[in-house]
Formats: sequence, structure tokens, C-alpha cells
Amino acid sequence: MSSTSSLHHLFEPALLIRVENFIIDIMMYGFEESFKPVLKALLEQFEHIYDVDHHYSDYNAVFVELKLEIDSMRYDPFCNPNADDYDFVLQLKLEQLKEFEKQIKDRKSQVQNELHQFSLQEKNNTDSLEDYVGKLFHHYSKLLIVRVDLAYKNDSKGQINIEQFYKHFEKMRNRLSNKDTCFQHLHGYAWALEQSTENNGGYHAHLLLIYDGTKVQKGSYYAQCIGDKWQEITQGHGCYFNPHSKEYIHKLRMAGCEIGLGIVSRDRVGDWERLLSVINYLTLPEKDSQRLRVKVIKDMQTFGHGEFENTKRRGLKIT
Repeated sequence: MSSTSSLHHLFEPALLIRVENFIIDIMMYGFEESFKPVLKALLEQFEHIYDVDHHYSDYNAVFVELKLEIDSMRYDPFCNPNADDYDFVLQLKLEQLKEFEKQIKDRKSQVQNELHQFSLQEKNNTDSLEDYVGKLFHHYSKLLIVRVDLAYKNDSKGQINIEQFYKHFEKMRNRLSNKDTCFQHLHGYAWALEQSTENNGGYHAHLLLIYDGTKVQKGSYYAQCIGDKWQEITQGHGCYFNPHSKEYIHKLRMAGCEIGLGIVSRDRVGDWERLLSVINYLTLPEKDSQRLRVKVIKDMQTFGHGEFENTKRRGLKIT
């Protein structure tokens, strides 16, 4: 059972993953007596990251409901004379655990529906992005496709919560919209915010940038420039992955993968298919494990792209 291993101090994204695994275990196996120490440890750590104004999704939303019910017991002097901690959780009776189990299992279909809706939204995102990039591809003779992944250094992840991540990326989006420095000659863009299930479950962003290929050709340079911007915005806490290095592209080709990074042209056979692989990387429905478990607000965007129809686009008549 994934949630019953020993708990050390976890950063916010990693804790949300552990909470999810804990709720999954209860839905699958029931609420065992042996789960009580894990529940106590999760409650203690969750207390430090919980924000009533944030929106918690699917399994974490179920845990929040459990936490609130247990907190009502914690602060009831008749149930728990010492409200300073969660020690009383270790004394919960089996009947109480089974009541919690029933409440959690009753939410299973709702959680599954929420995950299904997420997959449908990812499919809609794919269709929308394909349409947007397709219009750019056929409108311009030559494009430079740049991808860069933005994340945080391992020793900084403990200092970064969802609110800080959101603020950092909003600053990056503003730079992008203003088209300053390394965003000059930009025809289009797309982005996706995710949460890894590995390496302490860190928050990260994928950026797809589409430049005028007749004016700029060095994808690796622009990816590095954007990565440097991210490090500046995050005050040194950020890191980035530049997939344009010759070594990485050679590794992909040796594995039989032809991705549409670099220069693509509407006049060259196969370039659209290569570009589709980059689009799919941002929006695959199978990436549901990398969805954000918490948002600053319920309607917080986790995916977006530019608009093709705008008055500044050369050669396009807006009616």
C-alpha cells in the first residue's frame, strides 16, 4: 500500500501526492487500524499547507473533508481535551474508522467523474491547440518551434507552494505578452502547468513558442534565454530543461522519435506530423497523473495558448 510507508517531512506538491495515495488506499482496501499513524502524520503536515481559499481537487478534496470532520472532533472539548495536536487520532475506534471509510467510498464515483472530466478537457485542449498551431503553420512559410520546460531546483522545492508557482508563471506570461527581449519575432505560444509525481512532486510548466522562422533560427539559444528569464523571475530558485541540445535530439532520433523542434515549413513534407508530436506533449489525456492537485482559485487556468485572429497579425484581415 503506497501510503503506509514511513513519512518524513514532505513539501506541498509531494504531500498532495501522498494524500492522494492514502485516499486511494482507503477506497481500495478500507480504513485499517494500521492506517491511523499515517493519518495522524498526514494531518499534521497538511495543517501547514492547507489554505481555505485554495481549491483542492478529486482525492485531495476528499481528504480535506475528512480533515474538517476530524478537526471538529479535535476542537470539541468533550471528545478531545487537548486541542493542540492530532494525538487523539491514534485512539479512534474501529467504528469511527469504518464511518470515515464509508464517507470516503461514497465519494469514489464523484472523484472518477472529475478525473474523466479532466481527460475530456485535455482532449479539448489538444483539439484547440492543433487548430491554433495549424493556422499558424499554414499562414507562415517558415516557423521556428521552441520548447522549454520550467521547474524548480531540488533544494528550493520546499520553499515553493502553488501560490508562489502561480505568481512566478504569471510574471513569465506577462513577459511573453509584452514580447520583450527573447520574445521578439514571436508568432504564437502555448503553455501547460503540471505537477510531477516524481522528484518530490514538484510544480513545473511546459512552454511552446512559435517564432518567425525567416528571422530567427536558433531554437537552443531562445530556449536558454527563456530559461534564464525563469531563473531571474524565481530569484534563483528555478531551473529549466532545454530539449534543443544536439545530444538530446540525437538520443530521440536513435529511439525512433522525430519531434518537431527547430525550423518547420508548410512546404516540406512531414513537418506538420513532426509538429503534432510537440502539441501532444503538452496536452495528452494520459498525463492526468501530472494534473495540479490544488489551485489558487477554482477557475485557475492550467493550459492556454495565443489567439490566431488578432489585428497585429501580418496578412490577416479581421472583419
